[in-house]
Amino acid sequence: MKKICLFILGLSLSVSVFAAPKSKEAQKVMDFLSSVYGNQIISGQMDLTWADSVDMAERIYNDTKTYPVLMGYDFLNYTNRQGEGLFQVEEAIKWWKGEYNYDKDYKGYKGGLVAFTWHWRAGREKQFSTNQTKFRIPYENGKLNEEAAEFAQMKRQLDTIAKQLQRLKDENVPVIWRPLHEASGKWFWWGASGPEAYKALWCYMYTYFTEEKGLDNLIWLWNGQNKDWYPGDEFVDLTGEDIYPNDHSSQKKKFLECKASSKGKKMVALSECGAIPDPEKAFSDGATWLYFMVWNDKTVTGNFTKEDFWSSETVNALDFRKSVYASDKVLTLDEIKPGDYK
Repeated sequence: MKKICLFILGLSLSVSVFAAPKSKEAQKVMDFLSSVYGNQIISGQMDLTWADSVDMAERIYNDTKTYPVLMGYDFLNYTNRQGEGLFQVEEAIKWWKGEYNYDKDYKGYKGGLVAFTWHWRAGREKQFSTNQTKFRIPYENGKLNEEAAEFAQMKRQLDTIAKQLQRLKDENVPVIWRPLHEASGKWFWWGASGPEAYKALWCYMYTYFTEEKGLDNLIWLWNGQNKDWYPGDEFVDLTGEDIYPNDHSSQKKKFLECKASSKGKKMVALSECGAIPDPEKAFSDGATWLYFMVWNDKTVTGNFTKEDFWSSETVNALDFRKSVYASDKVLTLDEIKPGDYK
C-alpha cells in the first residue's frame, strides 16, 4: 500500500496508488457496520479515562440491564504517563473478548466493539488544548517540516501510540480509530495551524501507521467537523460529528453536513454526544447515525451534575436512557450474535 497526499498552492490532492488493506477482523467489522447503517443506530459509550475505578459499561448495565455494543477508550495519559487511565488497552481487549463479567447471568453476546481516540498531549506543557500549549504542527512551505524539533517529538509520540495499537492488533482487536478530532474548532493544538497543516499531519499519520507500522486493524474515523478539513476519501473509512445539544433532537443538520464532507461516500457516526438523539426522531428525519457515543461521566461518586453525560437527569434522564436502549431502532449488545462481526 502506498498513498500520497499532496498540498500544492493551498489545494489538497489525494492520490491512491494501492488500497490500504484491512485485517480480516477489521474488514468483518466494516462489513457489519455497513449492514447496520441506515437500519439501526449502534449504541456506544465513552469510558471514564481519568478514573480507573469507574466503569461506564457497568453504569449502563445497572440502568438498562444491557450493554452498549461499542465502548470508547482514550490514550489521553499514555504519552505523559501520569495519573490514571493507563489500562485502556487492557480494558479494550477484555471488552472485545467479552471478559468483563459484570453480570455472570447476562445472556447477551459478550464481545463488544472498540473505539479509541487520543487527546494528544504535546510540548513542554504536555497539554492538548490550544490555549495551554505553544506546540503546533511544524508545517512550512506547503508540507510538514520533518527537520523540526516538533516533528521529532511528534514522531516519538506516534511511535508510543503505535506500540499500543500493535498490542491490540496482536490480540486481533479491530479499532475504530479517531485521531486529531474536532480540528476545525481550533481548540486543540492539531487544529490551531489551519486545515492544510492538519491534513498534512493526518495523511502522514495514516501512511505511517498503515504502511510503515502495518496497523491494518484500524478503521479510520475522520472527525474534523468541517468539509475544508477533509483529507480525502483514500485516507478515511468513516466520518463523525461531535455534538453536545441541550435536547434530544435528531441533529439532522449536522448529520447532513458531515455526510456532505465525503459527498455521501462514508458512513456518518455521532462520535461524541451529551444528550442522545431520540431514535424515533432520528429515523423520521433521516439522520440515521451509524452510532452514538455518549461522553463519559465526570463524577466518580456522589451527586451527578450536567457534566455527567450518561448519569445526569439533566442530560439523559433515566427513563429516557432506558427507552433508548429498549428501542428497536437502537442496537445493543444483547442483540449481537456470534458471527455478526467476529
